[in-house]
Amino acid sequence: MQYAKLAGFCATGVATVMCLVSSAATAAALDGTSNLICATTDVIACTETGGCQQGPARKYDLPEFMVLDVEQKVIRGTHFSGVKEVSPVNNMEVSGNHLIVQGVELGRGWALTVDGDTGAMKASVVGDEVSFMLYGNCTPI
Repeated sequence: MQYAKLAGFCATGVATVMCLVSSAATAAALDGTSNLICATTDVIACTETGGCQQGPARKYDLPEFMVLDVEQKVIRGTHFSGVKEVSPVNNMEVSGNHLIVQGVELGRGWALTVDGDTGAMKASVVGDEVSFMLYGNCTPI
């Protein structure tokens, strides 16, 4: 398996974006006017050959906490190793009762969805050799 490549992948801002999570989002957070803090509770990493592993964000050197700055349209996070990342947001909109955030960085695409009723977060980062699914919760700050 190619999990040794996770460290290099996780050092990118795209992976940082996918860690966005925490608890109970409100309607104000979903209208694009409130910053969010998010905590990643679980990660599934899969290689292009089909092997997958599951674990906490620190297992993949991903940030456990991130902040979505809606004014500057970026997501900020600090990896478990101490590396700080800022990833640009290319699209942010409300669809139904969900906040959808998307971006592209270093040849990888990412998308994040936050449920307006529960604050539940689901995100994905798609790369050439490794892709991630992240789960957690977000709350406005």
